[in-house]
Amino acid sequence: MNNPINCARCFSLTVQNGKSKLCPKCQKVDNAWLEIVLDYLRKRENRTATIVQVLNATLVNEEWIYEWVKQGKILQRHFPNIGLPCPKCGENLTDGVSVCSNCKGKLVKDFETVKLEDSHSVKNTVTYLKNHD
Repeated sequence: MNNPINCARCFSLTVQNGKSKLCPKCQKVDNAWLEIVLDYLRKRENRTATIVQVLNATLVNEEWIYEWVKQGKILQRHFPNIGLPCPKCGENLTDGVSVCSNCKGKLVKDFETVKLEDSHSVKNTVTYLKNHD
């Protein structure tokens, strides 16, 4: 069903068409910029380009690149240095991962520490029951 929305880029009122949150005008601009980025990345010498190199060469908005990666329009398996940054440290993430391996290790260690502290506090807690006869 087509729902009225505000365009995510220009904020004009539009009707949502599919999953896109852009008006037709912004969608055309988005597709044109995506083609510029993909044309750059498809060149053999640019397939291992980093986000910074792509930004400098194409002058595209950095958030747009991240959005295209999220949407699957730019596939990291084809362009290994293009990906989403880890929300904790900023390291480039691999497909389908929400945090990098270093941050994941730290999170697991912190979780185990908290779990261990909780188990110690439960063992040291004494419960007294009062008989209400």
